Amino acid sequence: MNKKLTATLVMTSLLASVFTLQAGAANDKQVLKDEKGSVHTVTGSLGKVGGGSAEARAFAALDKVKADFGFDSAAANFKIKKSHKDENGTAHTKLDRVIDGIPVFGEQLIVHELDGDVQGVTGTFEKLSKGASKASVKEKDAVQGAIAHTGFTGELSEAPTTTLVYYPQNGKAVLSYQVDVRYNAPDAAGNWQIFIDAVSGNVVDAINKIDFAKPGGGGGGGGGGTGATGTGTGVNGDRKSINTSLVNGSYVLEDTTKHMFQTNGSKIVTLDYRNGTSTQYAVTDADNVFDASTQRAAVDAHYYAGATYDYYYNQLGRNSINGSGSEIKSGVRYYSGYNNAFWDGRQMTYGDGDGVNFKAFSGALDVVAHELTHGVTDYTSGLVYRDQSGALNESWSDAFGAVLDSGDWLLGEDITLPGYGAKAFRSMSDPNTYGDPDHMNEYVNTSSDNGGVHTNSGIPNKAFYNFATAIGSRSIAGKVWYTASRDYMTSRTNFSGARAATLQATAALYGSNSSTYTALQSAWSAVGVN
Repeated sequence: MNKKLTATLVMTSLLASVFTLQAGAANDKQVLKDEKGSVHTVTGSLGKVGGGSAEARAFAALDKVKADFGFDSAAANFKIKKSHKDENGTAHTKLDRVIDGIPVFGEQLIVHELDGDVQGVTGTFEKLSKGASKASVKEKDAVQGAIAHTGFTGELSEAPTTTLVYYPQNGKAVLSYQVDVRYNAPDAAGNWQIFIDAVSGNVVDAINKIDFAKPGGGGGGGGGGTGATGTGTGVNGDRKSINTSLVNGSYVLEDTTKHMFQTNGSKIVTLDYRNGTSTQYAVTDADNVFDASTQRAAVDAHYYAGATYDYYYNQLGRNSINGSGSEIKSGVRYYSGYNNAFWDGRQMTYGDGDGVNFKAFSGALDVVAHELTHGVTDYTSGLVYRDQSGALNESWSDAFGAVLDSGDWLLGEDITLPGYGAKAFRSMSDPNTYGDPDHMNEYVNTSSDNGGVHTNSGIPNKAFYNFATAIGSRSIAGKVWYTASRDYMTSRTNFSGARAATLQATAALYGSNSSTYTALQSAWSAVGVN
């Protein structure tokens, strides 16, 4: 799959977390830095804080580490985003960085605190010189400029949205409109975050957040039905039992059997683009036996979405993508001969493949789990889809694909055809086989593919493989990865920060003196992330 990107290999030294022990301190405080010297974690017994809520205690905790991260006042630089308690009762409170009340894109800190005992703070704080304080460009002009930048001239999927933010760029905080632009198109889909300088109107940066299964691009669900159990034939000819609903005399692919439906009426819904790119149609059947050739992609998308939901709910206690029982929506048969699958921020979408290189992309459990996990990541860490954080975004999706489809360490092997010339998209056990690095000394510096997010994912992929095989459990490894994403990672977490986050998650789940913790340390060190 990955054709090796032409790029300059960088990183003259291995990525390392620098542990600076506080000399003479009465606690076990550690300050962890990445290879560039930026602090990403302060951990240890950091002392007691008071306050009547986790949010109040979080601000007090930040003031304990302000010198380490480099800010002068917690209250002046942060605002609460959300807080939750984990299974041990530890509160994880995420705070967004602000300048004069305006959010700084991609910068958060998370305070970890148990009954007033501060256990650590993770995240990023970059020293920035503030630019303009007031926008002079009109919002509608920023939207027009953002749409023009995409090059798309068709009808958008929904109206663009705008948010005024400060965008970190070269040590400056650039006042910008963040314009979110969404569309579907035959050649590529768009889920853009485009940053327009609010003073000059120039494009500051642009990120297409469409989370593809592999590099390159290549209607509603109804309601009020009666639950039923049907059967269907999948992409690879296998028979499956599927949860359906009877609506207006026809069976449709709506699953009302999950806890999400019991709590707030949400369903798993699978629709059909019918080889278009805009309208989606219900997949219907008169006798509840979905065995037509045009139904096979839908059968697999529906069944595997249910299996992935069950894993997250039964094994990790997560109720759907947003954690609160949101609808899970899939669209199949996108365009004609489309060789990819993607998460667009709202739903999963699957192409049928061209019949030469690929079968329908929903025919692989690991692909479906991969795409749904992109949605989960949106609601947990929110990893920015660029450079190392983007590679982690891809890698975390690959990891859960491998947890659910546990027969091998490949991604996409169930849908590749001889024309593709390879057995799968990627390998977690041997990333080099598919042209991906498995060690930091092979890290690829490139502007392609949002900074090589699919390529450089090979490094954390190999770390996950090392860890899971060392402890003999993909399930435990998956639980650690999920806990890290939920509780210890922010939107700009890099590889060094991911090592620290997964170790903190392991310590919370199994103890820092456990063999599991030691195995994880070795797993990351083996790929050059120390």
